[in-house]
Amino acid sequence: MKSSKSTMEKMLNTASRNLGMSAEELKGLLTKGDVNAIMAKMNDKDAQKLKDALDDPNVTKNIKDSPEMAKYMEDIKKTKD
Repeated sequence: MKSSKSTMEKMLNTASRNLGMSAEELKGLLTKGDVNAIMAKMNDKDAQKLKDALDDPNVTKNIKDSPEMAKYMEDIKKTKD
């Protein structure tokens, strides 16, 4: 089974490539919570889908409470220490 870090890195690399930015730049924007800068790189249809998802309290709760998010937040805290 692949580690969640490896899976997260692959997702980050794929997303950053699709957005036309480096993985480090995307990670920085995600860490800062700068969703508007990310959405500015997206086509209008995809940006609207993301906005709709983030505006839905059930979706954001599911993301926030997911084991993947817990692991991601743990990894971010480790890199800040």
